[in-house]
Amino acid sequence: MNILVINPNTSENMTDAIRESARRGAGSGVNVDVVSAARGPRSIEGNLDHCLASVGVLERIAGSIGKYDGYVIACFGDPALEAACEMVDCPVVGIAEAAMHMACFVGSKFSVISVLDRARPTTEELVRKYGLWEKCASIRTTGIAVLDLERDPERAAKRLEEEGRIAVQEDGAEVLLLGCAGLTGMNERLAKAVGVPVLDGVVMAVSLVETLVRHQIRTSKKAMFMKPEKKGIVGYGSVFDVIYTDGPRGDR
Repeated sequence: MNILVINPNTSENMTDAIRESARRGAGSGVNVDVVSAARGPRSIEGNLDHCLASVGVLERIAGSIGKYDGYVIACFGDPALEAACEMVDCPVVGIAEAAMHMACFVGSKFSVISVLDRARPTTEELVRKYGLWEKCASIRTTGIAVLDLERDPERAAKRLEEEGRIAVQEDGAEVLLLGCAGLTGMNERLAKAVGVPVLDGVVMAVSLVETLVRHQIRTSKKAMFMKPEKKGIVGYGSVFDVIYTDGPRGDR
């Protein structure tokens, strides 16, 4: 089994951290490749970043069709997730989607601990989109920019613990979610500090894709995730020709 994990931003340091977590989450006999977007923002902290990063994600998928059995989008905003599900038949899972749904199996309420304050409204929208608002105790932020997470991980860990304790003690959270791929790998320390399960979305998403592939469960093409209609596309070179023409489609 081959899984491709895509870091939608262009930070190589973050990609390295994601690679370590992704491979830790994979089972025996599963090959996990981890790449960053070839172009786009260094970090994803707003709507413009999200849109620009989405193109990079889709380019990576378009250029790898037929090589992988499943994909993970490793950003907590799940950029380009729905579009990616149109492009291929195999499973595509976002780390926010994975973490939120997995949290529901181990607690009645979860809280997301994210980065800058501007992440709160977009995370709220994502929770609502996945139909899990009633399961969400709170969304808390550390006030730390994404790229500062790798510059000062100790400060990030301490802020996570501070907000995590408030989420558990005051908001009623029974499970915590790391609300940014840049926080990957910090779940065990945080869980020890706050006394509840802490889910790393990178690990959760790889595990879910692996399970779906093993059970031969593919993305439904009934309506929402139907293949795009054939049409011309201008300005992207040949990268999306495999999607918009009669060329080879889907995956193995």
